[in-house]
Amino acid sequence: MYLTEESRVKAMLADARYVSLTADYWSSVANDSYLGVTGHMISSQWELHSVALGVKLIEDRHYTAACAEHFKSVAMDWEIFDKVSTFSTDNVRNVTAAVGLLPFQHMPCMAHTLQLSVNKGIAESGLDVVLSKCRKIVGHFKHSPANQVELKLHQSQMKMSEEGLIQDVATRWNSTLQMVDRLICNKEPVVTTLTAPTHKHNLKLLNDAEWEKLRVLKMLLEPCRYATEILGGELYVSCSVVMPTVTYLRRFMVVSDDDPAFGAWAQQWRKS
Repeated sequence: MYLTEESRVKAMLADARYVSLTADYWSSVANDSYLGVTGHMISSQWELHSVALGVKLIEDRHYTAACAEHFKSVAMDWEIFDKVSTFSTDNVRNVTAAVGLLPFQHMPCMAHTLQLSVNKGIAESGLDVVLSKCRKIVGHFKHSPANQVELKLHQSQMKMSEEGLIQDVATRWNSTLQMVDRLICNKEPVVTTLTAPTHKHNLKLLNDAEWEKLRVLKMLLEPCRYATEILGGELYVSCSVVMPTVTYLRRFMVVSDDDPAFGAWAQQWRKS
C-alpha cells in the first residue's frame, strides 16, 4: 500500500511545475518530536492537490542548521528541491532562519501570526484573573471523575448535553475561546454543582461581572476563530484569502465608545 501511494504521489509531483511546502515541528503525548511536511501543487489539469510528504521522528535539537537539513532532505527525497517555490512555517525564530538558508521563499503562517496577536491581546487585556479562575474551575472537573459525574448529573437534570469542560492550551489555536464558550454554555450546571452543600472545594467562583467579561471576550474572539478556519482551508489556495481576512478583522476590531475598558486591546490587534 505504501509503495502504491508513493508512486502515485511521485507522479503527481513530477507533473507539477511548482510545489509549495508547509512544515511544522510538534511533540506527541509521549514527548517525542516530529516534523510534518505537506506539499501543495496545481496539476497540469488545474487541480489543487495537497499531500503529506512525511512525518519524521526528530531526535536532534532544533538548531537552525539542523532544521534546514531536515527541510532539505524532504525536498531531496521527493526530487522536488528545484521545484519548491514557497515554504510556509510558523514564526519560530530558528525555523524561520532555517528556511533562510535554503533557496526557497519563506511565507510565514498567517494563522499563527493571528494566534500570536490573540495571545498578546489577551495577556494585555487585564483578564488574567478571570481566565485563571476559569482554568481552575475546568481543572477541578477534568481531574476528578467524581466531580465530572456530578456535573453530568446536573446537566442531565437541566435537559442539557452531558459534555465535559475544555481546558485551554497555549499552543492550541482558539482553545481559550473554546474554554470560555463551553463554560458560558454550562454556567448553570457548573454553578449549581459548585454551590451544592455536599460539594467540597476551595475555588473562587466567578461573579456576575466576570461572567459578563467572558461573554464580551467570546464576542471578540469569535471573528478570530472564523478567520483561523478560513486561513486553514484545504479546497482553495489559502494565501488568496489573507488580505480579505485581514480586512475583515480590521473592520471588526475598530474600537468604539461602547466597548468596555478591558476590550480596548482590540485596538492593539487592529494595529498589528
